[in-house]
Amino acid sequence: MMAQFRNLDEFFNPTLPLPIGAKTYVVPPPDAEVGLLVQRLMHAGIAAEAGHEVDSEGLSALAESVITNESKDTDLYQRLLGPVWDEMFSDGLDWPVIQHVGETVLIWVAAGVDAAVKHWDAGAGEAAAPNRRTRRAAAAQARSTRSRGSRSGTTRTTGSD
Repeated sequence: MMAQFRNLDEFFNPTLPLPIGAKTYVVPPPDAEVGLLVQRLMHAGIAAEAGHEVDSEGLSALAESVITNESKDTDLYQRLLGPVWDEMFSDGLDWPVIQHVGETVLIWVAAGVDAAVKHWDAGAGEAAAPNRRTRRAAAAQARSTRSRGSRSGTTRTTGSD
């Protein structure tokens, strides 16, 4: 017997609803070209962070082709947010809010809704994961700290009693 798939439209919502104040902005999914660009950029960033070589010329050419296909004046956030970009500007939202929305959408496209929720909520008092520099500094501090000797009460003697 062959597995039967339900119609995706019955249960899948490809949008990202983001509540800001009394309004919920519904971000549509990006087109495939922008989605693939974001995926490649994210993978390149992860590879670079891990110390692997990244084809920056290839990524630059890809990004340039995606941006110039629509307009040289179109920002990646603008491409990701679609009509929500204009809606947020006409509603008078401040740039830090728009930037947070753009970052959240970028993460949503690259890593999924769970990662986007973590980023969205990062300012809500939850401690963000330490960055690489912080982790390395903590590890270096731990390695450079000498451990104190045992305080178990045993004494080592040398020579005669």
